[in-house]
Amino acid sequence: MQTLDDLVEDLVDRYSGDKEHPGDGGPGLIHRLDTLGLRSRQPRDAGHAPPGSRPPTSLEAVNWAQRIKVEAISLDMRLRGSAHTQSWYRAMKAIPPGAENADRVSEVTRTVGRWHGTVLTVLGLRGPSVHFRHALCLACGERTVYGRADDDRPRAWCINDACEDGDTQAPARYEGTRLYLLTENRASAQAAD
Repeated sequence: MQTLDDLVEDLVDRYSGDKEHPGDGGPGLIHRLDTLGLRSRQPRDAGHAPPGSRPPTSLEAVNWAQRIKVEAISLDMRLRGSAHTQSWYRAMKAIPPGAENADRVSEVTRTVGRWHGTVLTVLGLRGPSVHFRHALCLACGERTVYGRADDDRPRAWCINDACEDGDTQAPARYEGTRLYLLTENRASAQAAD
């Protein structure tokens, strides 16, 4: 798991990833979102596009970049307790020290981790997560479990904000044998339905 500083570094400056999922060392993920929407395969001159060319990239990437920037500015303002805004870049860089000063590192790490995961998914660097419709969360009992079946590390997690898994005071996460227990829970839930 990456630290808050590492997540911000990946988003803003250089995508280096972590030990299990190394990045390519290229530009930050937000920059990639910003420039992805500008690429298209339209013909330069009037006429038809060559066979096999793609239509312009959807604006989804640019929309996600703008949304994350706005959320970063807002989060920075809340952490600093100030009504004054900074540029998105300065706000993003100020989030880790602001989270430490406000004693909210774990909460802010989850938020920035969600941004990081969203960007990786939108860029196609990671597959999308899947809703486990029939699985009940072992901690809260709700059908709010999502997961990803990566070859190297299958995992699932609860998205219910009210879910508290033991001493962590955070929504439940499932890996390894605990993921197996979740699938067993799914089988028993289907039998009950």
